[in-house]
Amino acid sequence: MPSEGTSGEHVVYTERLWHSAGMWFVALVMTVSLGIAYGSAYGINLGLIVGVVASTAAIFGLLKNTPTIRIDELNFQVGRARMPLRYIGKVQILDETQSRRARSTHAHKDAYFQLRGGIKQTLIVEITDESDPHPYWQISTRNPEDLSTKLSEAKSKN
Repeated sequence: MPSEGTSGEHVVYTERLWHSAGMWFVALVMTVSLGIAYGSAYGINLGLIVGVVASTAAIFGLLKNTPTIRIDELNFQVGRARMPLRYIGKVQILDETQSRRARSTHAHKDAYFQLRGGIKQTLIVEITDESDPHPYWQISTRNPEDLSTKLSEAKSKN
């Protein structure tokens, strides 16, 4: 059996949880506004430099903080969280209304959430490891049926 924390070699599913278009737009508007403000106060050259540097930093930050869902032959990984497949229990697909309830009024206080605005459906993945403090993970996904199928297939092979 591989050691804990080891990634598998054969990726069977991957999905990036990209930020919504609105988030990218807000980041662009804010950084351009910053450049304009500096440009009007200290000159157009400094404003251009500040705008370009701030925009680059915002783009890098958004890209760096885009979590990935990944399934290989050993693990289910969402962002930085990783769970060996042997501890994956039932998987439930939630529609928009069920997702909203599950992350608010019906949420378990110890659940692990990886939610992304603009993605309506979520998956609840039961965690069967007794030593794990999280009873389940609720994660956003654009492909809930595909993710659920791939997770079940990978678990059955494990």
